[in-house]
Amino acid sequence: MQITRRKSELRLLEGEPVQYRGAIWIIKGEQHPPGYLVAYPRYDLIRRDKLLSHEKNRLIREHLFYWGCLDLRVPVIPLHNTIQHYGGLSWQAELTKTIMEQIIGDLGEVNVSGSSIIMRGNDVDLVIYTIKTALVVEKIKENLGVLIEEAGTGDLYREWLLRHKSTLSFQEYLGLKENSLLHIKILGYPVSLRIVPYYHGFSSCIDPVFIRKRYSGYLDIVRPLSPYTTPARFLAKISDVEKAVLETRRILYAEAKTGRYFLEDGYIEVRRTGKYIVPDHGILHPVNV
Repeated sequence: MQITRRKSELRLLEGEPVQYRGAIWIIKGEQHPPGYLVAYPRYDLIRRDKLLSHEKNRLIREHLFYWGCLDLRVPVIPLHNTIQHYGGLSWQAELTKTIMEQIIGDLGEVNVSGSSIIMRGNDVDLVIYTIKTALVVEKIKENLGVLIEEAGTGDLYREWLLRHKSTLSFQEYLGLKENSLLHIKILGYPVSLRIVPYYHGFSSCIDPVFIRKRYSGYLDIVRPLSPYTTPARFLAKISDVEKAVLETRRILYAEAKTGRYFLEDGYIEVRRTGKYIVPDHGILHPVNV
């Protein structure tokens, strides 16, 4: 039997799976147009499988909306017709979720996202919703070698083959993900971890984008500001004098080290809170790895 929460209990946060029009959609970000959710279709509820490419693309096209807050066209679904997805999880997903809950205690709430909400498989995507991100990261570090294993080079190679082979060399991928805290193993099962620094999203615009322009070129990450989280932020320079915040929602870049990078087809955004470099629609290449 399918169990669902009341609509009012939706978190409106990144990684949250919701049901709409016979599909499972994954919420993106935390700023949503009033009455709607920014979300992407991922899984078919009837087949209990990934949506085929043409199905996914059709749903995205049908729901595209210009959200001025982000200055982007994004798929949105109506909040009043959307419900929280609760389905039978694989025992691997239940087990890894339970262990992560033991690790972080009352510091946050752990949810299962990704394909393990609807399909059987060994890989599990976990999302932690917390405002105590630094403490959660410390708990994860404390449990390395106890309840958590670091992903080995072989595990990272497998992840690279599955997701990133077409855009990054393996050496570049290692430059981004070596000694990862977000790609780990629990009881031998690969786990991708997303740490979201909120308990609830917003049906409003919190940080509007005023100007966006494409950027390809070199940049330097000077130091982390809030690494590991979604979004993750780093102090960066795109010239000797011009500083900005590099902000990413991809866990691929959320553990980036200090040093030089080449950003291919990214964006520079001017928002109310300052200037941001956003690599997520392009490719961030580590230099000299």
